[in-house]
Amino acid sequence: MRRLVLGLLALLAFAAPAGAVNLVSCNDDETTSSARNIAEPWEKNARTFSNGQIRVALLDTGGEPVCCSYHLLVLYPSGDGDQGGDEYAACTVVNDYEGRGFVSLDFAKLAAAYDPKKGLLISFPYRVYNEDGGPQKGGIAKVRVNSKTGKITVEK
Repeated sequence: MRRLVLGLLALLAFAAPAGAVNLVSCNDDETTSSARNIAEPWEKNARTFSNGQIRVALLDTGGEPVCCSYHLLVLYPSGDGDQGGDEYAACTVVNDYEGRGFVSLDFAKLAAAYDPKKGLLISFPYRVYNEDGGPQKGGIAKVRVNSKTGKITVEK
């Protein structure tokens, strides 16, 4: 029984990068969601999807914290008709599972696919900090944005 539990714990430790994505409302994340953190040059680190309804931008907090300064900013319709035409009423920051940024986020390889029933799936390669000093763990983050409902979710 003990081996089974230890085996499951080891498996979960290796699986952590797959679930290493966190969503934080820009209203709750004043530090990283600021426009001053959009990585330069803006034209290479910002993209639009769904006829301009969804915008994403790479955020870099200038190396602070040293280990984890990259985040993804996502602006999208809230799904609430009371926003008075503000199509970007919802704002979310995507970062690692502990709320820190990623060690790296490959914005050049960011991809998107649209499913009319589910919304826009945004995916990008990332690496997270390894506190043990070993190689950084990485994966592909997948975030689904449904502009009809105003919901954003992490997909596995």
